[in-house]
Amino acid sequence: MNMLSYGVYAEYARDENKLMKNGLNRRVFNTVDAQAGGDVALNEDGSITLLPGTYRISGVSTVTMQTKYAPPKPKHDNTYPGYSMVYPLQAEDAGRGTLQQAIAIGTPATAMYLAPSVFDAIYVATAPIAIAVGHQSGDELYDEVYLSVYEVEGVTSDYHAVARVTIVRMDR
Repeated sequence: MNMLSYGVYAEYARDENKLMKNGLNRRVFNTVDAQAGGDVALNEDGSITLLPGTYRISGVSTVTMQTKYAPPKPKHDNTYPGYSMVYPLQAEDAGRGTLQQAIAIGTPATAMYLAPSVFDAIYVATAPIAIAVGHQSGDELYDEVYLSVYEVEGVTSDYHAVARVTIVRMDR
């Protein structure tokens, strides 16, 4: 009997507004939206483990300058373009080597306009592997780009999903 195996995970903003750091910022998936089978698993650190197999990996990652209800006004004439990336967790601290080992690169996105970066890929895992999703918007962010926003002008929300990934095993 072929059993469908998949995981749908989200990163929801929690507790505070989180500024982006320069370079790659790992998304920390903290919610299981759907789960079936045992081939895809969310790890405690927000990364995801895949068992050997062929997978479709798709999702979105959003960063923003919007911490008020009014449109953001950049201090440095920058919309902060960037993109998301799916990569092996072991490559996370490899600098440009992380990019060279990427499983998928997301579409361009801008923080100023809250435009998400979208990724979609087919990936063959030949051995168990931990993967992560990251987002970057450059190296000079001037403390005005946020990886997640939980509170806007005193109003908090547990429903700000700032990233989501869907992984489905295809070869069963």
